[in-house]
Amino acid sequence: MKTTLTISDDLFRQAKAHAALCGQTFGNLIEQSLRKVLSESPSTQPSSSHWVRALPRLSAAASTDLGNALNATVFWTVEPEMWK
Repeated sequence: MKTTLTISDDLFRQAKAHAALCGQTFGNLIEQSLRKVLSESPSTQPSSSHWVRALPRLSAAASTDLGNALNATVFWTVEPEMWK
């Protein structure tokens, strides 16, 4: 597929020189670069759960305390002075 790109002159010269030094065309360099960026992109991850694995684990007691705090009626109450 053909397309038109708008890039700075300096970036074009650098990319063109890099492609030549590597023995490939400018178009091939662009295609390889796009494939690399897209393969490393978080959007190609199965879901956003990859960051969840990095979260610290809560102990059972801390998890219970957190659940109790979130379920407490006062947690969901907005006091008028909070909006001042």
